[in-house]
Parts: sequence; structure tokens; C-alpha cells
Amino acid sequence: MIEEYTKEYWLNELRESAKFLESLYRTTVWDNQLEFKTEKAVFLGCYAIRKLKESKLLSTELSGFNTSLISHPIKTDHESEDDDKWSKKYHFGQSDKHELALERLCNQFIHSKIYSPFVPGGSGCMGFFFASDKEYKKRVYYVQLIKIVSVFLSVVQNKKVNLELEVKGANISAVNLAMHTQ
Repeated sequence: MIEEYTKEYWLNELRESAKFLESLYRTTVWDNQLEFKTEKAVFLGCYAIRKLKESKLLSTELSGFNTSLISHPIKTDHESEDDDKWSKKYHFGQSDKHELALERLCNQFIHSKIYSPFVPGGSGCMGFFFASDKEYKKRVYYVQLIKIVSVFLSVVQNKKVNLELEVKGANISAVNLAMHTQ
């Protein structure tokens, strides 16, 4: 349980995680340490949000906050082997749009059976594939990195934040990040 007197520390941690995650757009070298730091930021951020909600320290507006993302269904014709790479088990040519409530989104990460940053060759992290230990038998979700950063900052600001991406050649950044991280 998070107490009111420690809430600000959790929010500051969430703000720093949001800044770090946004910087991944400009990362060209992806290594094990960066993957660890990314996973830690995402999972601790989701855990903090869930604990803040359980402690009734989030506004009702934020508690009802939904995030739009897509999912890819599991292949029904795939003979699954335990040692198969998870990505072989899903139809990436098919997708469905979803709206996940804040708590459900966080729980999908916290209880993930599948968690994989999407890092196309030569560019930074663009988003995450993930599915909880219950959902992975039906679908895998994909969410853009900017949406996770927006969720984290929405909790920090106690209002819905929609960051916008700016692309200048190979440089990608959130245009309005600074005004939400001060």
C-alpha cells in the first residue's frame, strides 16, 4: 500500500521513468543493460500506478483512463512447442483495436508471460509486445512507446496527457514532453 506521504516519491519516480522511456526513440545501440533498464522502468511504473490506484491515490478520471492499442490473435493452426519463439505463435498480419483500462493495462505488464520491446534494426525502441499469463493463449498486445510515456505522465500530472511525436529524419521525439515533466 502506498501512503499519502510517499505518493510524491512514487510520482517523481514515474516522471523519471517517462523521461527515460521517451529517450529510447533516439537510442541506436540496444544492448542487454538498456533492455534491463527499459523493462525495469516499464514494470516498476506499472506496479506504481496499480499500487496508487489500490491506495485510492488516483483521481476517478485517471482510474477510468483507457489506452488504445492493437492485438494480434494466436495462430490456431500452429503446433506450439514450448521452445518455439513466442512470435511464431501469432498472426501479425491480423490485428484488432482495443481500449484497455489503466488497471488492466498495468496488470498485463505486471503479469506478463510475453514482454518484448519492439526495436527495429538501426532505430530506437518503438513500443512493446506483451501479454499476461492469461491473455497470451488468445492474443499478444502491441502498444506504442509514446502511449506508455503518456500513461505515466497522465498519472504524474493527474490529468490525461497526450504526447505528440515529431519525426525529423532519424530523430524522433515527443514534442510536448518538457511541459509535462517539469
